[in-house]
Amino acid sequence: MTTEEISNWQPPDGLGRSSLRPVRLTIAGRFMAGLVLAFVIGAPALGAFLVNQGRHESSERALLREQGVGTTAEITRVWRTRDEDQRYMTEYRFSVEGREFTGRTPVPRKIWSGLAVGASLPVRYLPGRPHINHPAAWERTAMSELVGIFVPFTLLLPAALLAFQLRKQMRLLSEGRAAPGTVTSLRRTDKGTIVKYEFQLLSGAAVKGRSQGGRKSPGVGSQICVLYDPDNPRRNTAYPLPFVRLDR
Repeated sequence: MTTEEISNWQPPDGLGRSSLRPVRLTIAGRFMAGLVLAFVIGAPALGAFLVNQGRHESSERALLREQGVGTTAEITRVWRTRDEDQRYMTEYRFSVEGREFTGRTPVPRKIWSGLAVGASLPVRYLPGRPHINHPAAWERTAMSELVGIFVPFTLLLPAALLAFQLRKQMRLLSEGRAAPGTVTSLRRTDKGTIVKYEFQLLSGAAVKGRSQGGRKSPGVGSQICVLYDPDNPRRNTAYPLPFVRLDR
C-alpha cells in the first residue's frame, strides 16, 4: 500500500473506537464453546469409566485364572476384522447344565491360524456365571488403567487449544488495534486457506501475519483489515473473525 492509501484508510465500522469494544460469539463460536464445555465435562467422566472398565476386566481375568472351570467348546466362526487395526477373531459355544453359552474373543495370530469352524476349543468359565468365559490356551486381555488417565488428556488438549483460540479472538476484537494490510500469498490446505499478509504499525514498521481464511478468501494484493495487539504486534489476525463479532 502507498503512503497515501494508508493515510486515507478507514477501519470498518465499530473498530475505530479506542475503548474496549463489546464482543459476542458467532454461531461457529458458540459451537466451539460448546465443544470445549463438552470436552471438559466429558473427559473426567470418560476417564473414570475407562479406569473402572480396566479394573473390571482385570478382576474377571483373575477370577477365571483362580476359579475357572474347564470345559470344551465348539468353534462356530473364525474371521479377521477389516478395520485399520486388523484383529484375528473367533466365536465359540459350549453347554453348562443343559444351557448353551457363547463367547467371542480376539486370538493371537499364531493360535488363530490353527483354528477351524467345528473344531474343539478348551475354555474356562466361572461357576454360576458361565457368561464370563475365555479360551484356556491364552489369557484374556484387560484394559490398562493408564488408558483411563491418558485418553481424557487427548480430549482436554484440543479443548485447551480451542479455548485459547476463542480467547485470543475475543481479546483481539475487543482490545486490538485496527490497521490496513495487504494479502501477500494464499496457501490451500485440507482445512481451508492460509492467508498471509503484511500490515503497518503506527510507527511505520511493517509486520507479517497469517490467518485461516474463509470460503471466499481475498486475492493476493487485496487490501484487508488486520487486528493486532499493540503490546505484541505478532499477535494479530485478519478481520472479520470466524468465532467472534462486535456486539452492536
